[in-house]
Amino acid sequence: MTLPARTETHAGDLPGPDREAITARRTVRLSRPLIPVLVGVLVILQVFSPARPILYVLCVLLGSLGIGYYWARQLRDGLCLKRERRYGWAQVGDVIEERFTLINDALVPSLWAEIRDHSTLPGYTGSRVASVDGHSATRWNTEGFCRRRGVFTLGPLSIHTADPLGQFSVTIRYPYQDTYTVYPTISTLPAIELPSGDSGGTSRTHRRAWELTAEVASVRPYLPGDALSRIHWRSTARHEALQVKNFDLRPSGDLWLILDLEAAAQLGEAQQSTEEYAVVLAASLAYRALRENRAVGLVSSDAQKTMLRPTKGRAQLWPILRTLARVSADGALPLDLVLEEVAPTLGRGVTAVVITPALEAAWLGGLLLLKRYGISSSAVLLDRESFGGQGSARTTAALLAEYGVASHIITQGHRFDPLLPHRQQRPILKVLATGRVLVIPPTERRRHRTVGGP
Repeated sequence: MTLPARTETHAGDLPGPDREAITARRTVRLSRPLIPVLVGVLVILQVFSPARPILYVLCVLLGSLGIGYYWARQLRDGLCLKRERRYGWAQVGDVIEERFTLINDALVPSLWAEIRDHSTLPGYTGSRVASVDGHSATRWNTEGFCRRRGVFTLGPLSIHTADPLGQFSVTIRYPYQDTYTVYPTISTLPAIELPSGDSGGTSRTHRRAWELTAEVASVRPYLPGDALSRIHWRSTARHEALQVKNFDLRPSGDLWLILDLEAAAQLGEAQQSTEEYAVVLAASLAYRALRENRAVGLVSSDAQKTMLRPTKGRAQLWPILRTLARVSADGALPLDLVLEEVAPTLGRGVTAVVITPALEAAWLGGLLLLKRYGISSSAVLLDRESFGGQGSARTTAALLAEYGVASHIITQGHRFDPLLPHRQQRPILKVLATGRVLVIPPTERRRHRTVGGP
């Protein structure tokens, strides 16, 4: 199984001109209420004490109000904004790239238009101040890094502008929001041993089976007592001696990933926290097991207590990744109670991998309970000492080894190399006066911004 290609999409487009008027909320408001008051005072003065200067001032104010209102009405009905996103999903460390198009179908120009983006993606915004002439459009691109996994919203948007004298303000609100999911990184894994259950499955193993299975691993010379049905006649003809088939043992395809998200057990901050390490490990183990054609399920002990039943195939990866993108370390149940609660529901003959930063001996009884239910298990231990806590994962690993439970220790600073390379910023094409085109890579772009300012 391979990761899906990141096809270019335009999810997140705001409705076009045919539907934009229905969804956008457009308002024109008077920004300077003292001007109508002043006009009223001048009208009263002109009625009771006519004077040419008062008449001139009154005409100028009324003319400016009329022109300003006409200008604002034109902008209110003529401005629209289009938002396009290049990719439909991302993983942590990717670059999000969007294109905005400000279209002005009015007769008058918009000297300034402030676009306010209310997206929830951390460290990213599409807010900008732009100008656009009448019957024209202006475009710009925005980029940002996806620093955190999660489900975020892009939008809503609003446009704020006014007439040249600032007498009337125009506000165009787009309530449209688009969901944008940042998945955890799927990374290469160290040599973590996955347990084998007792029920039949379809993943391969290096252990040879005495019974007949559907998987033929190799051939060997004939020995007295071998059944004639096991003879491989093509190999026999090639070797000019009787050869029999070796069959491959097929361990259980059902694998449960049990993610310990008890709030009290977590250590570290941001991407260097036990929570993020556990999520990356769960995503990577799920990807590896699905590639081996094993059915994978997920149990997370966060506040939502999510449980995904084991399913085979590439399609199962996305529900697991979506769940891992949403989970947070806000669980209240300790790991031993979680294992005690889920053990009767997992099923006999399946396997389980527990990912936890907890090193207390209390939850080891939960693993023994899994064993009594016929569930083979292993553990991935996040070393609390390396994350700034107390306790040694080696001691817990030694206790697990005494009970015949395999374990693997992950320390803070472990390098997770992504299987899918991160998307990078596009290079900038700069055209010189001579017509020569220079390509400025993203690294040079960041350096120029640092030295010369934004």
